[in-house]
Amino acid sequence: MTEGFNQAILFGWSLAALLFGLSLWLAAAGQLRRGAHIGFAGVAVLGAVTLYSHDVMAMPRMCAALLAGGALGLLIGRGVPKAALPAWLGVFAGQAGLAAVLVAVAAWRNPHAFGLLDDATDGMAPGAVAAMGLGAGFGAMACAGAITILRRRGTWIGPLLFGCGLAMLAGGAVRAFAHDPQLGLMGGGIGVGLIAGHGLVKAALKAGTGPALALAGGMAGWAVAACGFLLENMGLAVAGGLAGAAASLFALRLCGGAGRKGLADAGRHP
Repeated sequence: MTEGFNQAILFGWSLAALLFGLSLWLAAAGQLRRGAHIGFAGVAVLGAVTLYSHDVMAMPRMCAALLAGGALGLLIGRGVPKAALPAWLGVFAGQAGLAAVLVAVAAWRNPHAFGLLDDATDGMAPGAVAAMGLGAGFGAMACAGAITILRRRGTWIGPLLFGCGLAMLAGGAVRAFAHDPQLGLMGGGIGVGLIAGHGLVKAALKAGTGPALALAGGMAGWAVAACGFLLENMGLAVAGGLAGAAASLFALRLCGGAGRKGLADAGRHP
């Protein structure tokens, strides 16, 4: 039973990776819509494998949340005018970063529920602590970068939503710190990530909104990859690492930092 279960998970991860690679190849060939559809199929396969491979106690709630979030995203994608798409891309990158921060805080708060305790030392494994810190740091950078982009574009809804979310996160962190002072380390790391993300994206905005969006998306991708390692979900780690590496390289090329190639050179060699 276990062998078949592992083979099913491996097949699902391989299929998702194949779909992601095919979507990138189609996008590079100019077939953006078809590549996006295949990429969405890869995300669906990866989500199904994740639910299949984990012992989810609240499966109906998880499925309801996935359906509700997918329906809301579909409505936003089909109804938002093209002029507002950059702002919404920033919102989505910030949401992914905020989700990574919440996952890291939850794992730090209750490592036993996530299976992160070391049997020999009865403490958290060093690898889990590193993945937790990277997920929280990159996630906070993505949140701060998204807020910076939205403020630059004069959009007040995005900063308001993220400000409320960060305020709730800060309140929860203060309450948890009252019970466990070690959470102060996590809060400090999140604060450093917020400052770093704001500074980096603000510098990228000098080259335009596109490089800044790519940089914020790259931060969100690295945060998702760290959460994948934390949860021992290699499919999530590969997808997040792929998104983080591609978006970060794209931002560097748009800013003229990767091999001194600017927009004109990037247009000739996508």
